[in-house]
Amino acid sequence: MHASRSLIRPWALLALAGAVALGAAALGPGRERSTPASATSTSPDPVTLPDSLAFDIEYAGLGAEGVDLIWRGSAAGPVPARVTIRMEYAGNPQERAMPVWPVNVRLFYSADDLRNSFAAELSGSMNWHSGEMRVTGLVSDGVRRDATLEQHVLLRPSSLSGSATLVFLPRIALDGAAALGF
Repeated sequence: MHASRSLIRPWALLALAGAVALGAAALGPGRERSTPASATSTSPDPVTLPDSLAFDIEYAGLGAEGVDLIWRGSAAGPVPARVTIRMEYAGNPQERAMPVWPVNVRLFYSADDLRNSFAAELSGSMNWHSGEMRVTGLVSDGVRRDATLEQHVLLRPSSLSGSATLVFLPRIALDGAAALGF
């Protein structure tokens, strides 16, 4: 999981640098660079993410690498977004036929307002009999970075599609544990 965390930020920075370069090229040399009056005002503040987010997900197949199972969905409400959940089996290859899997999950919450987007790295279990996935971990990039996040997915018995809920856990629980030396 650490390798993927280190890959997310460089790709995001590369995309940002490319966008800046394209913007500068569009202005061209020798052009007077004036800022429209509407661009000088500050943009509105992003909507604060609620403590929980819920959305439906649809199974999207295997990742291009042929390993991760992928679900995609659209979150509505105060912070609309496209969501991608990538789940990988994290157990012993000989135990893959078991009904409960240990899993690692990479969650990408791509909000319509980039300032509310985030990525998280989570781990937990997937119970194929009940269709329930429960994973927890940390937001690794974006808004609420380093916040503890819990994801609960419930798949419908007739398909690999279902619903997902994200809950940001209170930070006070972590601060108390650190004070006790845990």
